[in-house]
Amino acid sequence: MSSLEAFALNGLYWFVALGICLLTIFILAREVLKRWRLNYRLENNDETLLTDSSVKIEVLTSAPEGSFFVESVPAILIENIE
Repeated sequence: MSSLEAFALNGLYWFVALGICLLTIFILAREVLKRWRLNYRLENNDETLLTDSSVKIEVLTSAPEGSFFVESVPAILIENIE
């Protein structure tokens, strides 16, 4: 392999590495910005959140304190068997 081919291959590796780094930074920045905007809208009681298609709303109406929602887990009623 000549030095020109090695130089070109090395440049390609750096280009790919830079692309991966920039893509990672872009994805992280987008997620941070999205969370910041959501928190800002929640703090300001933005009513458009109720109709925003990018926000998923889950309603828990009857659950003990400290309960949380887990996606894709079916709820099964367990009756007291005595």
